[in-house]
Amino acid sequence: MTDGWAQRKSSGKNTSTAIVSMKSQTQGTIAVNFVSAPDGAALIGGSSGQRNLDLGPVSNFGGSRAANVQVQKFAGHFVVSTRFGMSIQSGPQNATTATILAALAVPDPAFIFRLDGITLATAPQLLQSQARIGTTIIHRLEIEVPASLTEKSSQLNNAIIFQIIPN
Repeated sequence: MTDGWAQRKSSGKNTSTAIVSMKSQTQGTIAVNFVSAPDGAALIGGSSGQRNLDLGPVSNFGGSRAANVQVQKFAGHFVVSTRFGMSIQSGPQNATTATILAALAVPDPAFIFRLDGITLATAPQLLQSQARIGTTIIHRLEIEVPASLTEKSSQLNNAIIFQIIPN
């Protein structure tokens, strides 16, 4: 889940807080955990396997107040981005690589989500075909937000679904 909003340069209102939820789980022979990247936004929460990527308050005019969250301004939109890590561990099958796919849970025409430069849709998109198991892989999340959105119309509730297939 995340939210972001745009405002005119003259506005002095507070910004919304953006959060992306990530859930770690084990199924079959693969375990996946989300970890904070050294140059990324903090992952918070955790005892139940549910983690949140806290992007903090962001806006087109004010940028970001959170550490390691970047805001790039373009004509008509801005992009909020950060990095996070994904650790894939193999079970008794001892696979050495895995295929990583990602999809959006719900389509949202107002926002564009990208992982590692790949635009996400509700159909799974290939992120990596030979990801090494046993290492932490750093990914870059980008959320494109139209500058025309107001604080009231900027609420975004979505999830990114990862599918990991051992090779």
